[in-house]
Parts: sequence; C-alpha cells; structure tokens
Amino acid sequence: MPDTLTARRDLADTYQEAGDLVRAIPLYERTLADSERVLSPGHPTIVLVRANLERARSA
Repeated sequence: MPDTLTARRDLADTYQEAGDLVRAIPLYERTLADSERVLSPGHPTIVLVRANLERARSA
C-alpha cells in the first residue's frame, strides 16, 4: 500500500505542476486520508502529501 500512496502522490504532483488543480486537490485529499488511515502518524508520506495539498489549495 505505501507504494500505491507514493504513486498517487506523484500523480497529484504531476497534475499540480501542469496547473490542473481540479484533479490534483481531490487526489491529494484522498491520498492524505488513506495515508492517515494506513501509515503511522508522522510518516514522511503523510507530511509530504499534507504540504503539497496546502500548496495546491493556496495556488
């Protein structure tokens, strides 16, 4: 599952870099929710997804 979460984060990053926030933000949100459910608190994936989601929301 962690590999899937990383792949989803990478895809959301690609959408964001392309300026497609309509796709990036919901994917970040789903990835964050699943990461928080599956991974331990403070896991690097959670930290990165949360930061990237905030950056996308503020764009």
